[in-house]
Amino acid sequence: VNFVCPPGEEETVKSLLGEDPATSIPSNLKLVPAADTSALEQAAADMSALLIAVDDTATLDVGVINYLLDADLAKNCKRVSAMSRNLNGKNQGFLVKASKLSANREVWDNSNREEFEVFEKAVKEACGKLNDCEWTVVRAGTLKGGACGQMEMTDEEGIIIEGETNPEYCPQYLSKEWYAMTKKDIISWNLLFDCAVRGVELSRGDTLPGPGGKAVFTATSGDVCDGDSSRASVAEAMVRSLERTDCGNTDFGVATAAARVPPSEEEWASLFDGM
Repeated sequence: VNFVCPPGEEETVKSLLGEDPATSIPSNLKLVPAADTSALEQAAADMSALLIAVDDTATLDVGVINYLLDADLAKNCKRVSAMSRNLNGKNQGFLVKASKLSANREVWDNSNREEFEVFEKAVKEACGKLNDCEWTVVRAGTLKGGACGQMEMTDEEGIIIEGETNPEYCPQYLSKEWYAMTKKDIISWNLLFDCAVRGVELSRGDTLPGPGGKAVFTATSGDVCDGDSSRASVAEAMVRSLERTDCGNTDFGVATAAARVPPSEEEWASLFDGM
């Protein structure tokens, strides 16, 4: 597995992959510097699938998509899973835009819809030029959470219980460094979100609504809210969609559900079957 790493961000990426940066990279994962064109082209030539995700309200440049999926280069690629956004405009509007300005700049307010439409079109057209390559568009709303949760067990007053490990801790996601990087208050609301919103809902097509009139109150909420998507759930849905023949040349949205632990293998299969 090759991970294209932005220039100068190698150490940050390592810290987000595990508690110990020296040993955090799995044996099957290779960091490929984006500036190393030779390594990048070799990775593109070898890949059987490509995951495209940008943790921002902007998209990957169309030129980069065409470069990675060049018909003379990506001859082995059979599936592209691309993260996009909910573009249908349901429950968007002034109050959602206000929440983005006043509470959380990462709120998805549909203001960049045209750029994402161009992005999706570019992915589909690039896949169409390859030999038997399918696309999957995975839609998200406002991205929240995405990390491991809390490792330690605490009592009712929040005091850590020495020697007790939290069974809801999820080391398969980003390390706790993510909470330090995004923390803006005494307690990280991203941590609260990850501790309470591990559940997932999938919806075929572009159907999921935005936060509507409650946007100002839900922008940094750690509860289940319309218009939200967990980073962890979106990432896992993208990876799992690669194994699904019914996810080729289609799109679906990822929403939240209350749960303390992520879906099991059987529950994920049921979520996809139920779309």
